[in-house]
Amino acid sequence: MFFGIILALIATVLYNAGFVLEKRALRDLPKISAHRVGHLVRVLCGSRAWVTGFLVMGMGLLCQLGVMSLVPLSVGQPIQLAGLALLVVFSAVFLGERTTPREWTGLGVLALSLLLVCLSMEPTRLGLHAGTGVLLAVSAGTVVVAMGAFLAAIRSGRRTGRPVPGVLYGAASGLLYGAGALQTKGVAGFLADHAGGVIGRTLASPYPYLYVLMSGAGLLLFQTGLQRGRASIVVPVSSVVGSVYTVMAGTAVFGEPLPEDPVRLVLRSAGFAASIVVVVLMPRHDEEPVEVLGAPALVTSDQAG
Repeated sequence: MFFGIILALIATVLYNAGFVLEKRALRDLPKISAHRVGHLVRVLCGSRAWVTGFLVMGMGLLCQLGVMSLVPLSVGQPIQLAGLALLVVFSAVFLGERTTPREWTGLGVLALSLLLVCLSMEPTRLGLHAGTGVLLAVSAGTVVVAMGAFLAAIRSGRRTGRPVPGVLYGAASGLLYGAGALQTKGVAGFLADHAGGVIGRTLASPYPYLYVLMSGAGLLLFQTGLQRGRASIVVPVSSVVGSVYTVMAGTAVFGEPLPEDPVRLVLRSAGFAASIVVVVLMPRHDEEPVEVLGAPALVTSDQAG
């Protein structure tokens, strides 16, 4: 399990570095929208800088696939959240984004979440297989909820005429990314079986096709939100929602048991709760520096409007 934890940390570094590279590229690209899929794909694929960021994220995905075959979802996913601290540092250094006190508080809660989950670890059985009907039902329900959040973000922007908070875009993309992560968990199960014909078994299962569908849709929503909002808001919300969803849905769908020891169960539950609190702590609107009586201050888009 120790190697799985190390691999999870490597994966989250690659993920967040890829996010920052994508955000830098999006600043110089034409406006994109998930409603115009063809235009969005052409713009993104035509940018070498964006493609580089995407490939770095892909390396993180490969590491995550290995993580899911080594540690339980309820351990691996919260560890991934710890990498959001790097995101804030990367955003400040490479994107010039200012970190607010609320965001620093959120990072502290993430650190607490990681500590609680690590203290809750114990040898346990990995859940490696899921029923096809259950998986399809959960995936379909996730798509409905995610699209509802995305449409709410669009309507909010049209109704108020103000910048849409990145929380809604982050939540929508996080749900779809989380659903995609469930499919990689299924493929990891084939690898953990150490049986022959892994490729054939994978192609005969719904996992690769659902992964492409869920992750592709999540990518469209995420890139739209990333261009319109701050990376330090969109990315953490997307990551937290996706991780918590993967743990909750994956534990049920794959039948992965929680710790049997009551104390460890409480620690792990507290770790999950701390991760969810981050979504509440993160600001709902971008904050921009303004000059008030010669002194810099922060004002939200609500106040500016």
